[in-house]
Amino acid sequence: MMGGKCTRSMAFTPRSPQAHGRRRITGMILLLASCSSLAARAGAPQEIPYPSTETLRKVQLAAVACARENSAASCSQAKAIADPLIDHPLLPSSCKDLLWTITYLSKPADRNTYQRREGLEQPAEAVVRSCQFREAATPASKGGNKPAAKDNGFKFGN
Repeated sequence: MMGGKCTRSMAFTPRSPQAHGRRRITGMILLLASCSSLAARAGAPQEIPYPSTETLRKVQLAAVACARENSAASCSQAKAIADPLIDHPLLPSSCKDLLWTITYLSKPADRNTYQRREGLEQPAEAVVRSCQFREAATPASKGGNKPAAKDNGFKFGN
């Protein structure tokens, strides 16, 4: 297709009033077929894998190394690992905030002060906890641990 856009004007319009019905239906069918194939190629949702714990651990270790060593190599590695994860669609915003902080602070400084090291180490320590995949909680069964209707727990009466 031309620009990857499907519009109604792409359907064949009838040339005479007598051929109005059949050609219009044919044109609409062709339009739908081309749009659906275009959508299948370009915009089909693909399964995006959640970042593994190992990847998150690499981010953590690289950020801690940058905080301690204060070298250009370790800081560029931390930035290179954390930066692509910021745009990951499945990560929660709290995780993305931590990754952004790591990316922003991962640059060598003249003096490696305590505040700089702590500013990088705290988000690095929290990134694995905050970004790990969590299973959705399953609701408890309705029968659960409820006592019987007549059981009041004191065993008086019947």
